[in-house]
Amino acid sequence: MKYKKYFSVIENFISLSLFKVIDAVIPLIIIPYLILVVGKENYGIYAFAYALIFYLLNIVQYGFSLSAVRLIALNRNDKKELDKIYSNVFTTQLYLTIVVMVILYLLILTIDKFNEHASLYYFFSLIIVGELLCPIWFFLGMEKMRFITIINLISKSSFAVLTFILINEASDYIYISLYQSIGYIFSGIIAQIIIFKTFKIKLNLSPFSEVKKMLKDGSSAFLTLITPTLYSNTSIFLVGLFGLPQYVGFLEIGSKVSGAFGVLNSVLTHTLYPFVNRNKAVMKQLNYVFITIGFVLSLLMFFTSEFLITLWLNDPATEIVKVVKFLSPSPFLVSIISAHGVNGLMVNNKDKLYLKAVAIGSICGFIACLIFIPKYFYIGGAIAIILAQVIKAILVYFYNNKLINRQIINTHEV
Repeated sequence: MKYKKYFSVIENFISLSLFKVIDAVIPLIIIPYLILVVGKENYGIYAFAYALIFYLLNIVQYGFSLSAVRLIALNRNDKKELDKIYSNVFTTQLYLTIVVMVILYLLILTIDKFNEHASLYYFFSLIIVGELLCPIWFFLGMEKMRFITIINLISKSSFAVLTFILINEASDYIYISLYQSIGYIFSGIIAQIIIFKTFKIKLNLSPFSEVKKMLKDGSSAFLTLITPTLYSNTSIFLVGLFGLPQYVGFLEIGSKVSGAFGVLNSVLTHTLYPFVNRNKAVMKQLNYVFITIGFVLSLLMFFTSEFLITLWLNDPATEIVKVVKFLSPSPFLVSIISAHGVNGLMVNNKDKLYLKAVAIGSICGFIACLIFIPKYFYIGGAIAIILAQVIKAILVYFYNNKLINRQIINTHEV
C-alpha cells in the first residue's frame, strides 16, 4: 500500500509519544511527594547521586541509540545480521557495565562525599544492570516503539508504586534509588523476554575483536551523546559540590520541567530518525516542523512557568521558576539541533561533523559551568546549559546548510 510506510511512522510516533509522556509525567507526580516526605535537602542528596549515576549510564549506553539504531534499521530484514548486531552490542555493553561498576565502587570506597551516603549509591548500582538488560536501541531500530512504551510504563509505574507505598519518612530517601533500580531491572527482564520470544533473536557472547570493532565504530555516536553531559549533567553535579543540597534539587527539577517541554521534539527525533535514514527526500520539510514546534514550546515554557510550578508543587517556588525561565529557550534550541544535527548531519553520515559541533558546544558549556556555578549556583547552571545549546544550534545549522549547498552544487555540475 502506497501510504503504508507513513502508517508505520504514525504508529511509532504515537507509541513514542506515550513513552515520553510516561517518562516525563510520572516523575512530575513523584517529585512533589518526595519533597514533602524526605525534604528538599534529602531530595537534593538523591539528585546529586543520580547525577553521578547518569554519567555511568551514558557509558553503558555508548551512543548505541544512534549507531546501533542505524545498523538495525538498515538490516532489519536480515535475521542472521540482526542476531550478530544484537550479540555484538549486548556483549560490548556487558563489558562496559563491569567497568563502570568497578569505577562506582572505587568512588564509594575512596571518596568521603560518596561514602557518606554509601547505601544510596550501592542501591543505584543496580540501575546500571537494568540499563544493560533494556536495549531500547533495538526497538528503535526495528521501529517497534510500542514495546518501548510497555517497558517504560512497567519501569516508571513500578518505581511510583514502591515510592508511594514505602517512602514514608525523611530517612527513607536512601531507598529512592533502590525502588528506581527495581523498576529498571523489572522492565529489563520484560524487554529480554520480548526480544527472544517475539523477534526470535539468538544471543551469543561475541569475541573481544567484535567488541573492539563496536567500540571503534560507535565512538563518534558515543562522544556525540556523552559530551552534552559535560554541561547538562555536570551543572547539576557541580551545584552539589559548590552549593547546598537543596540547590541541586532546584536545578534538577527545573531541568525536568524543561525536559517535559522538550518531549515532543524528542519523540519526533527518535521516531523520524530511522524513517529519514530511508527517505532522505523528506528531510527539508521536517526541519520546518521541528523548528516551528520548538519555538512555540519555548514561548509556552517562559510565559506559563510561574503558573505551572505553583500548580504543580502547591508552592510559588520562585527559585525553580527562575531556573525554568532561564531554561525556556531550550526547546527551540534543541529543535534546531535535532533538525540540522541528528536528522541532518547524522542521516548524511556526517557523524564526525556533528560530533565537532556537539563537542565545541559542550566544552564551552563546561567552561561556563566552572565560571558561573561557583558564583550563581543553580542559576549559573541554567546559564551554562543554554549557552552550550546556543553554540551547538548555531554550529549544526551552519554545517548542515554548508553540506546542503555543496550537494546542490555537485548535482548541478553533474
